[in-house]
Amino acid sequence: MRPRQRHAFLFALGLAVLGAAASACTDTQGTGTSGSSNGDAGTDAPASVSLRIDPPETSITLDLSGAAPAIPHRAYAKREGEPEIDVTSEVEWFVGNPALADVVGGSVSVKGLGGKSKVFATYDGVTAEASLTLTLRGDVFLPGTDASTKDAFDAAGADPDPANAPALEYPEDGVVLPANLPPIEAQWTPGGDSNLYRVRITSPDILDVTLFTTGRELLFPPEVWAKVAQSSPDEAVSLSVDGLGPNAVVRAGSPRSLTVASDGIDESAIYVWQSSTGSFRVLDIIKGTDVPLPTNSPALAPGQPCSGCHRISRDGKRFAYSFNGGNFNFGALAYDGAQKLYASTITPSPAVRGTYAAFNPLEDTTRPAMIYTSPDNVPQNTAGTVRLLLVDPDTNQPITNNLAEAIGELPTAVGHATLMPDWSPGGDFVVFTTYDSDANYVRLLGDDTVLGSVVEMPVQYMPDGSFQFGTPKVLVAAPEAAGANPDTGENNVLPSISPDGSVVSFTRANGWWSIKTQQSLINLSGRIAIVRRSDGAVIELGRGASNGPDGVWSSTWSQWAPTLGKRWVWLAYASERPYGHKLTPANSAACGLVQGQKQCKQLWITALDREKLAAGTADPSQPAFWIPGQNIAAQYVSPQWTVAVLESPK
Repeated sequence: MRPRQRHAFLFALGLAVLGAAASACTDTQGTGTSGSSNGDAGTDAPASVSLRIDPPETSITLDLSGAAPAIPHRAYAKREGEPEIDVTSEVEWFVGNPALADVVGGSVSVKGLGGKSKVFATYDGVTAEASLTLTLRGDVFLPGTDASTKDAFDAAGADPDPANAPALEYPEDGVVLPANLPPIEAQWTPGGDSNLYRVRITSPDILDVTLFTTGRELLFPPEVWAKVAQSSPDEAVSLSVDGLGPNAVVRAGSPRSLTVASDGIDESAIYVWQSSTGSFRVLDIIKGTDVPLPTNSPALAPGQPCSGCHRISRDGKRFAYSFNGGNFNFGALAYDGAQKLYASTITPSPAVRGTYAAFNPLEDTTRPAMIYTSPDNVPQNTAGTVRLLLVDPDTNQPITNNLAEAIGELPTAVGHATLMPDWSPGGDFVVFTTYDSDANYVRLLGDDTVLGSVVEMPVQYMPDGSFQFGTPKVLVAAPEAAGANPDTGENNVLPSISPDGSVVSFTRANGWWSIKTQQSLINLSGRIAIVRRSDGAVIELGRGASNGPDGVWSSTWSQWAPTLGKRWVWLAYASERPYGHKLTPANSAACGLVQGQKQCKQLWITALDREKLAAGTADPSQPAFWIPGQNIAAQYVSPQWTVAVLESPK
């Protein structure tokens, strides 16, 4: 084939894989004129060529071993007025989905996955295609089961009472999972007196995998999960559980759907406050590990007073936190690559009080800088305010700026008390929460808010080393103070900026957050919402981060994955939503519930549809999934999701 023809074919092949015709052809053969152009070729034009592949369709079933003999294909070409000839060895062969199979000389070798693809051949500028359907089918017998378990299910009759059927508790119906997530664990109700269970994952013509177990939960074996995930990317599959009891009737459960996306989660880490131990942990989602934050700071050694209100830079190399509970002694760390730990740069002390920092993401080309929340040192529920300060994160020395003047431009009704900043990935704007500290005294300055609004403000680094802040803009306004009841009024807090800077997520609650007085019950009304900066559209994530049917799941602290996928972006948050039957209000006492909590708080992730994020008012979120590797007996708060800099535990 001439180079120009090959380049043209490769372009056309890309269209064919997406469902467009590579040339004027049917599903199984191509026709064209060799060497012709779009114009009239005249009487000397070469005869047209047709091309076909035999067999035009192939469907095979693979077992879980994935072994299968090569599938032979042959290509035949025919010119007008000439007999058909075998050109198998002369054509260029390609597979539309190389994850499923390879083809050499017409011989197709499968890779052990289910799925559908096309086999392509091109000859003298003409392309033909044949369809390939691979069905992955198999049985897996977990401890306590064997082939006789399958026989018992196959021989049993159906239970006429649907109330006896097991019901899936986790995963949630419609969940979207990243491609590289570790195997999930399915959990279900027992279903009458069932003592054997059949778990099936199916997709028409692609998957039919059955696992047999005696338990009420099933952690999918890694090799099985990998084949399921790779066989049907971006397509919903059906998950169901059936029970079998001593009376030999099958209790058929209702299926749920789940989708494993072709988008994965990038190499990243979540730095989280384990509030039940007052310590910081580092979670690697993909490896399913949960380790202590490595640091040389005495303030963060085991047994020290509680630390929290932490933030970490977008490159994962800077860390800020509050020490000693309500005293808010402020500390900062920087990652030391030689020691492979976070070394102390600002030592916590009563002289420096602060919470919730945000770091300049462009410090390599500008200068290190950190905005943090500085509260007045006043008793709880008394007059005072909280403000944002800009300092050097290594020395805590002030950096010249006009931040206070810019905040002063905010309307009085919105308030000038400012806290909880986030700095955009592009370094060009910041967001924060603001409220009127003159009208309402919160329980603890620097941590609590009431009738909060979300504000954005442009920022620019200046040649003299200072930072210039522009006119603030209210992205999400709380109800006007004159007509709002602070005990129930809308409160918007903890803003977080998406990786592309287009959307801000935040926590929305009714009334004081997180508590009104030291003796009050924790506000459990938190749920996650987003605001699109281009048009100000606000959407609560009811599918992926709701507050539950009774409004007490306390979904808070949203944080974005560091990068965007092609279709999905991932958003983590903390929530008291049940995790199957393993974590519910009935079995949460071990984690140390406080001040009206219903359940241990843990970390969840929802997939957000990027197309819906960009326009419209439809909820872009999908049902959430539990982050693997967490300790069920602990509480996790404030996931800070950034680029990974730590080596994974061996």
